This record gives sequence, C-alpha cells and structure tokens, in this order.
Amino acid sequence: MQIGFIGAGKVGVSLGKYFKEKGREVAGYYSLTEKSAQWAAEFTDTTYYENLQQIVSDCDILMFTVPDDRIKQVWEEAKTFVSGKIIVHCSGLHSSKIFSDVGTADCSAYSIHPLCAISSKENSYHLLADTLFTIEGDTTHISTIQQMFKEMGNRTCVISAENKAKYHAAASLASNHMTAVFYMAEKLFMECGFSEKEARAELYGLAKGNLENIHMQGCIESLTGPIERGDVATVEKHLECLPEDIRAAYLENGKQLVEIAKKKHPDRDDTEIKNILKAE
Repeated sequence: MQIGFIGAGKVGVSLGKYFKEKGREVAGYYSLTEKSAQWAAEFTDTTYYENLQQIVSDCDILMFTVPDDRIKQVWEEAKTFVSGKIIVHCSGLHSSKIFSDVGTADCSAYSIHPLCAISSKENSYHLLADTLFTIEGDTTHISTIQQMFKEMGNRTCVISAENKAKYHAAASLASNHMTAVFYMAEKLFMECGFSEKEARAELYGLAKGNLENIHMQGCIESLTGPIERGDVATVEKHLECLPEDIRAAYLENGKQLVEIAKKKHPDRDDTEIKNILKAE
C-alpha cells in the first residue's frame, strides 16, 4: 500500500525514511510549508506534492504528521476527498476520535505513536528499528497494521482511546520529566564547582547505571539512597541546602520513593520520613 505524509516535520520525515529503508511504499510529502515538503521528499527519495488532494488520491494510507494542534484543521481540509482511505495521526496524546465524522467519510482511522524521542529530521530514523509502536483505532485494519510493523521488526501494543492521555503522560514522565530531573542535578553539580561538561558526564554515568538496574530488576529492587535506607537526617540535610524550586521537586519525587521503599521493606516504619516530606 502507498503511504503518504501530510506534514514534513521530524516525525513525518523520520517515519518516511524508516519505512523506505524497510521496503515500504512511500509516495511522498505534502506540507503547508513548501520548502519542508521538498526537503523531506529529497531526503527520503520520494515525491513532493504541491496540493493535498493529489497526495490523498495517490495513497492508501495517509499519515497526518502535523503538530497536535493542527490535526483537526488539516483533517477538515482533507476529509471531503478521503473516502476509502486509512488515515493515521502520530500523536501520543490524542486518539483517532480527533478525526471527526470519520464514518461519514468512509475511512478507517488510527493513532499510531512511536515510543521514541524523535529530536532530529536527519538522524532519528535510526532509532525506530528498536521502537515500540502503540496503535489505537478502528478494529478493521489493526491486524494489518500490526503485521506491517512486525515485518519491519517492531513491537506493537494496541491501546484504547480512553488510555491515550494516561499513556502519553507516562511516556512524558519517563522521557521529558527525566530531562528536567537531570537538569536540576546538573545545576547543583555546577554550583559545587563542576564544569557543565564534567557534570553531564558524571551524572550520566550515575543515571545510566540506575536505568540499567531498573531494566534488569525493576524499580523496587533497584531503589537505593537515603529514602530507601530510612535515613531521616540525610533527607533533612538535602532539604536544607536546596533552592525552593528544586526542593519542591525533591519533595514530590521523595513521596514516590517512600512508596517504593515501603514495597521493598514492608515491615519498616516509615512514619518519620513521611512526616518530613509532608511538613515541608
């Protein structure tokens, strides 16, 4: 089936390049920004489309790889001539229900989200070979879509429309919010005299080791540190030295760490450390 991309940003370009490398039939790109669609077509060795109706006509699967807040608008422009097509957007947050009146348009609608931090038009496609794709939408073609990704070597997971926001929040916590936590730690190291380069390198080694432990044995068994030990004095010292904004993040994360520590040490009395975290 011919795949066309409406939108030529990082996600659309990365998926198109990846699909081409895996032997999929990619027709090309249409975008409101002519220059970006031309670049995407050249980069992926596909066709640049000057108008929306032509790419819809040429393709069986239409990937709406536009920003989340533009999906509805572009869909309104396209839905009068998409009869019989498979339509897809790649938002982690929104479900396929964002394609309004899809039944009237005689289409099958899906959201297909790569669980991957796509940060570059030119390089992120390399990451997609080891990426999970979550699929939500009309049951008609889900097995076909799953098979397509299986043939490319990808894992898939079918989720419900109701769980899309929760799924996306979880992904943000593990990715974007982890960046925020690392940034705070980096700032504190620099205040201690480390250069930015030194702080990043040393903290990366620490974080990487912890992530590897989590991957191998889960969050509960991997937990270490003062809250895991019930070390009240150390936690108090941490809270005394932190600036207000970072202290707030420490407290909220600390409450989650207490919950994990309780699962690791169910017989331990954690009342005192809980009180410290609540009192701040």
